[in-house]
Parts: sequence; structure tokens; C-alpha cells
Amino acid sequence: MKPKVLRITTVFLLTLVVIYPALTAIIVVWQEHLNFLARQHLLYALKDGQKYMNNGDNSPIYLLLWLIIFAPIGLCLAITLHNSYVAYRAAIRQRKVRILERMWQQKTYSEEIIL
Repeated sequence: MKPKVLRITTVFLLTLVVIYPALTAIIVVWQEHLNFLARQHLLYALKDGQKYMNNGDNSPIYLLLWLIIFAPIGLCLAITLHNSYVAYRAAIRQRKVRILERMWQQKTYSEEIIL
């Protein structure tokens, strides 16, 4: 990666790590608030004689919660794996260069054969 992109990614990740606990807490509190409102509406519905009430689908909130939890972890893991892969490829390339240099320095024929 280019150094500027790496620095920008690092700043983004550190900012996300600092904000991460607050975002998680906000989402959990918001989910509990929605559950409270659903219970309150259910109580009002029972008082009015209604038997059934739709509580709503909270799957986008759960999806956002899981995304906020696992996105920074996955991004850090991806960057770490990418860096280790780049280091591995550099080591393999360096080993191949050493082998080729040794092959270049070796004489492929004996000196008696020279015409």
C-alpha cells in the first residue's frame, strides 16, 4: 500500500476504535428504547381491546449492531493479513533472487572443455 493511503487507513481505524464503544452503546440503548415503545404500544392495544399488534421488524438495527462490532475487527485483520502476505512474498522473491545469483556465479562447464 502507498504510505499516504496506509496513514489515512490507520487514522480511520484508530478513530473507529475510539468511537466504537460509544456507537455500540448507542445502538443497544436505541434497541432497548424501541423494545420499550413496542411494549408500551402493546399495553395500549390491549387496553383498547385489540388482540394483536405488529411489533415491527428490528433486523436492520441488529444488522447495524453486528456491522459496527465486526467491521473494525475484520478490517484490522484484513490489513494485518495483507501486510504479512506482502512480507511473505518479498521473502520468497528474495530467496529466488539468491538462487538465481548463485546459478549465475556457477560455471556450467568445466574449463577443460573450452575450445
